[in-house]
This record gives sequence, C-alpha cells and structure tokens, in this order.
Amino acid sequence: MSAKPPEAPSALARTAVTLSPEAELTLGGLNEEQHLAVTDPHTPLAIIASAGAGKTRVLTRRVAYQAEIGAIEPDHTLVLTFTRKAAGELRGRLRDLGLRTPIAAGTFHAVAYAQLRRRWEDHDVKPPDLLDRKVGFVARLLGRNESITPLDIVTEIEWSKARMIHPDAYIEALETHRRRAPGGNPERIAEFYDTYERSKRKAKLVDFDDLLAICRRHMLDDAE
Repeated sequence: MSAKPPEAPSALARTAVTLSPEAELTLGGLNEEQHLAVTDPHTPLAIIASAGAGKTRVLTRRVAYQAEIGAIEPDHTLVLTFTRKAAGELRGRLRDLGLRTPIAAGTFHAVAYAQLRRRWEDHDVKPPDLLDRKVGFVARLLGRNESITPLDIVTEIEWSKARMIHPDAYIEALETHRRRAPGGNPERIAEFYDTYERSKRKAKLVDFDDLLAICRRHMLDDAE
C-alpha cells in the first residue's frame, strides 16, 4: 500500500518570499489564482481567463509586482492592449499602484505607428498616409452593381490580415478555417481584397494592419 502523497502547497505558500511593503500592498486583495498569476516567475507567461475574471487587474498587478521586486525595469517595460479605452485603463491602474517610474502603455497599432514614425524620421523617409476609413475606400472600388457590401469586404480583409493571409491564399484559408465568404462568392472577395491592396499601395497608403506587419518586418530585419 503506497503512502499518501503530500498535498501540494497552495499558491500563496509557493510564492512566499520576503517582500517590501510596496510589493505586499500590490498583492493585497488577490484571490489565490490571481496571486499565483501575479507572482509566477516564468517568462513568457500566458494567462487564460474568462471575461470578468480580473485579467486587467492581474496584468497591472503583475507589472507593478515585478517592478517592485526588481525583476523588470519600468522604463524598459511596455504594456500593450487592443483598444484605446483599455490602454487608458491600464495606464490609470498602473499610476494608482504608485510605481515610482511611469510604465508605457498603449495599443498594438498606436505603439507600432509611433515606432515607425520615429524610424521614418531618423532615416529621412517620407511616411505613407494612414488609411483609417477602409469602408469608404472600398466603396469607391466596388461600383454600384455589387451584391457584396463594402463592410463585408472590409470584414474579410481584416480577418485575413489578422492571420497574415494574402489575397491569393484567401480561398484556401476559408476552407482551412471552415469560414463562409459573404454572399457565397469567395472568388469575388479575393479579387476585391487584391484590388484593395494594389490600390492602397498605388495611393501610398497604409492601413492599421499594415502598421503591425511593417513594424514587425523592421524589427526582424533591422539590427538598429
């Protein structure tokens, strides 16, 4: 008969270390799972939780905690999110946690655009204009006799570009992802997607999705 294995220590016991009063304050009010997520030393770390589970709270507390124990340098830390509202909330919560050094927070697109503007200026490159109203741009390409709406096409373009799917791979991607094209005409969507990309380049425009792709390319290819 085998002996009963010892019970696993709780999250609080596993992360028991001598903390500064500031770090202790950062951990206040967290439940056990949140406490573990905030104090876990592993990187990279993915925290998967449902809506309303306190992800923003955990993220900001984790950043503040890591700063307090010296695991990160606040002035070399960037917090990214998807919407301007969420970025503002992150900045406010980090400020309320009393960090001595402000931590930069913003949306993926805004931060990428800022990086690109600086790079273009440093290299004396005339920046492209930003296309921030895709629906109107696509509507001018469509003409009047199309059954597919500009919004449908923009939705498919954004879905594709979020997955780095080019126009010539759109139809195959629909099958892979079991997705149905609006109007049941994937060939027409792919054609308009290609026209959109060509027209955008001809007009020296970039959209928000391009900002991420261009910034990524420069980060991978440019040592500076």
